[in-house]
Amino acid sequence: MGEGKARLSSGLPPAQRTGRAGEDYTAGWLRRQGYEVLARNWRCPWGEMDIVAAKGGTVAFVEVKSRRPGSMTSPLEAVDAAKRRRLVKTALAWLQQTRCTLQPRMDVAAVTVEEREGRELICAFEYYEGAFEGGSHG
Repeated sequence: MGEGKARLSSGLPPAQRTGRAGEDYTAGWLRRQGYEVLARNWRCPWGEMDIVAAKGGTVAFVEVKSRRPGSMTSPLEAVDAAKRRRLVKTALAWLQQTRCTLQPRMDVAAVTVEEREGRELICAFEYYEGAFEGGSHG
């Protein structure tokens, strides 16, 4: 990749800057793919959903995992069974609250972010549609 850049968010710790850059890039990517971003960082008692986006008859609940190059775990590996269960509960809460009738899908965006010359640079991006269902890998 290499073309995705975001300004550093002043005052945020490096991990939060990395996460914000990954979420911003993913939201933009989804829009370019024809999705409408319905919510970002939606919270409920069970957790937080990074991005909720709709396209056609589907609502995608997107967990964005951002890492620096050389991290010990890959972004996709970071979405373990416990995290998947929390995400499913959070998605169900969003569906109930909004009365959304679109077909739900659980997606994961894996983003590798490098800091270079005072900017966050997206150096790798992978998007997994239907990454898991009901708390287990699908």
